[in-house]
Amino acid sequence: MKAKENFKKLLEQMSASVIEMVELTYKGLMENDAHYLNRALNKEHIIDDLEKEITAGIIQIAKDLSSAERKELMLFEQIAENIERMGDELRSLIERIELKIAEKLYFSDIGIDQYIEVFSKMQGSVKLVEKFLSERKSEILDAILKNGEDNKKLIEEYRALHLERLTKGICDPRASNMYFDMLDFTGNIARHCTNIARIHKEK
Repeated sequence: MKAKENFKKLLEQMSASVIEMVELTYKGLMENDAHYLNRALNKEHIIDDLEKEITAGIIQIAKDLSSAERKELMLFEQIAENIERMGDELRSLIERIELKIAEKLYFSDIGIDQYIEVFSKMQGSVKLVEKFLSERKSEILDAILKNGEDNKKLIEEYRALHLERLTKGICDPRASNMYFDMLDFTGNIARHCTNIARIHKEK
């Protein structure tokens, strides 16, 4: 089915745009440069448009397909929805980073190191999703699930450690809630990657 191949290409474009968005967000954070963040937000518009194109395309042809074919197309829609939500979470993350830059809020060195580790784990999940959508190998799904679980544990650990630093006066209380939000948004992105892996495992 020609439409099926087109949807696959659109999903690959969505995942590639998320990767670009992640990379630009990281540069904006590390360099305290809103220019990168603005470019990242432009990528989110592309992700939204691609998701709408997939949804509209599926609605247009679904009524003429068999139940098995419709089920496969619904899988594409679920993947597109999760990728679009990654863009939403990245937008929320970017908003926090913009505020951090504007208000000149600073994290402790250890807090930064731990956040970078969480961010890198999330980035790994996003890249694995892109790899799976291109290669369609089942072992990649296992890697996504493992990476997501590792990231979840890291976030739980680093939330507790940050709270401990806060109570000891090591961290700026004004930046504390922002740090927790950034951990959560980053974890949510990885969780949507995990959702994509589970959808394929359960199909």
